[in-house]
Amino acid sequence: MMMKTSPALRRRTLLLATPALAMPAIGRAQETFPSRTIEVVTHAGVGGGTDITARMMMVHAPGEFKQELVVVNRVGGSGAAALAYAASKPRDGHTILLITQTHLLTLLRGRAPGLTYEDIVGVARATEDPQVLMVGKGSPFRTAKDFLEAAKTTKFKFGTTQVGGVDHLAVYGFAKEAGIQQPTIVPFRGGGDIAINLVSGNIDAALVNPAEPEAQIKAGDIIPLLVLHEERVPSIPDTPTAKEIGINSTHATVRGFAVLKGVPEDRLAILEEKLIKAMSTPLYQNYLASTGQAKGSVAGRRVWQAQLDAFYRTGREALAELGITR
Repeated sequence: MMMKTSPALRRRTLLLATPALAMPAIGRAQETFPSRTIEVVTHAGVGGGTDITARMMMVHAPGEFKQELVVVNRVGGSGAAALAYAASKPRDGHTILLITQTHLLTLLRGRAPGLTYEDIVGVARATEDPQVLMVGKGSPFRTAKDFLEAAKTTKFKFGTTQVGGVDHLAVYGFAKEAGIQQPTIVPFRGGGDIAINLVSGNIDAALVNPAEPEAQIKAGDIIPLLVLHEERVPSIPDTPTAKEIGINSTHATVRGFAVLKGVPEDRLAILEEKLIKAMSTPLYQNYLASTGQAKGSVAGRRVWQAQLDAFYRTGREALAELGITR
């Protein structure tokens, strides 16, 4: 014969069981973050600019996070391999990406299966490397005003690193903003090749990060004409900004930390805080100065996300206007 349980006993049993059922949830809420090693995923090989930026941040980051950090190099597909690796990991804040505008163009072209730009959540900007309009020593132009006046009626040849890449879009945007003819694009493998061809006169001009041709600038072989940033670059203090000559044009190569959508808000806040502290040290700031980065390179989520959004929007428009979709 089955025994009947009184209502009072059933209520008591439920009350006793409730704390035990709630304990796992309480444990999750109180879990320390980070609780294990943080992976910093980069699309660059060991020794590349983005890889070095990650490692410079990581000098002091373990002390801030109270956990180790490790660089994961996933080279290939203009950031696609790095994005795929991050997508294979839990979205719990223990995997962060160090991205550039190249990653956004890869997403824009649909080359990162299963991911879209909406999956990218900016955490902290790490570097901002201004683009500078430069010409070779054989150029007849010594001021930006003279060059731009001639460029209104002359289709100059500009060197870039890749058709449809970040540098190409910067040239395209600058030409529109300055009211000059869209130049003929001549692609090269890297900044070093661009510098060589500026000096030899094979191209008329280029938008280049100032640290790349530093030796040629000091030797007088390359002439910087215009900084496309809010502030002048300390290594070329006599070169005016676009704003100073009445042109609203800012273009820079940027790197920053991001996660894939789904990381809890409280963990995003911790990542932002600790990353910024790690990049506010004299060591990291000296690294920025020695590589020609902007003084205000390090920035938080709000500034970084707004910059990412703006580049994605203008990049999409530029690629459509150029007829480059894939």
